Amino acid sequence: MAIADTVRRVAGADRPWRSLDVETALRVVVANAVPLAVVVASGWTRFAAFAMFAALTAIYGRAEPYRSRVVTVSVVAALMAGAMAAGTALHVADASVPVAAAGLVVVLVAGTCAVTWLQGIPPQPVFPVFAYLTCVQVPVAPGELPVVAAVALGSLAWAWSVSVVGYPVRAALGGRAPWLFAELRRRPERDAAVLRGPALWRLVLLVVGGALTAGALALALGLPHPAWAVVAVVATLPAYGRPHDPGRAVRRVVGTVAGALLTGLLLAADPPVGVVVAVVVVCAAAAEIAMPRDYALGLTFVTPVALLAVHLSTPSDPAALAVDRVVETLLGAAVTLALLAALRRRRRRAAADRS
Repeated sequence: MAIADTVRRVAGADRPWRSLDVETALRVVVANAVPLAVVVASGWTRFAAFAMFAALTAIYGRAEPYRSRVVTVSVVAALMAGAMAAGTALHVADASVPVAAAGLVVVLVAGTCAVTWLQGIPPQPVFPVFAYLTCVQVPVAPGELPVVAAVALGSLAWAWSVSVVGYPVRAALGGRAPWLFAELRRRPERDAAVLRGPALWRLVLLVVGGALTAGALALALGLPHPAWAVVAVVATLPAYGRPHDPGRAVRRVVGTVAGALLTGLLLAADPPVGVVVAVVVVCAAAAEIAMPRDYALGLTFVTPVALLAVHLSTPSDPAALAVDRVVETLLGAAVTLALLAALRRRRRRAAADRS
């Protein structure tokens, strides 16, 4: 039955393929393709990660009316800019691990609060955290900061524009060809009171504790990309108001293994940069269509985007890169499962004490 349900979701039985998923995927294609093409053509390929992270801004605001979407993408753009700036500044300053960890805590707190208030999709601060941790490691010399700033800010401005340009398009064509557009039905009810509630701050403590634990374990084990263990935890712990789902961690591992295998095969062929960029754009779009249908399938496409972002900025052995991603995702998933198990035990004990 579980397999049949998965096939149904992937086939789109519950989500027609002519849907907002496709519209979002098209935004992601345009938001990624133009900055990446400019970066590669300008000879700044090793700064491609900054363009890719900025382009992720266009993912947000899915199904929101444009007045709400402007707020969403503006807040997310500011969050991504801050995360990339902080990570780059710490790299240039050759900051110690404790200082980088303190910066991670700031990004986690700000990101969790922001996406919770926005009621964003995705509901966890995965992308700001990944951007921060990657930028801490991308080699940037002080003299290159103007170029990095131009790439990041220009790409953010482009992604913001792509996210809102649909308003005049819908206004011009919506009446004559309504079949082209799905209705924008998602209207987040944002209330600043959520930022003062104890439930949010319990979640913040859980996410911060899990992320720091995963990062510390990855460093202690000598793993080369602790960021991936941290991101795995942030992505699989429950978001605000969402139920605990241990299966999400398992599905992330399955999708990561599949995506890492595909990426390893691609990079083993030593394709030209243009092909790598094209694969990034296609996989980013495919992830937006697949993710709402099945998390593991979505991760199959997300994983190449993450690995290729690292490869473009800091080329390394493809097989080692793929293996590292799988191992560190396993570590992050294990931390999530351990935390959720501990929470379940605590709740059972509390229920027994009340009875």
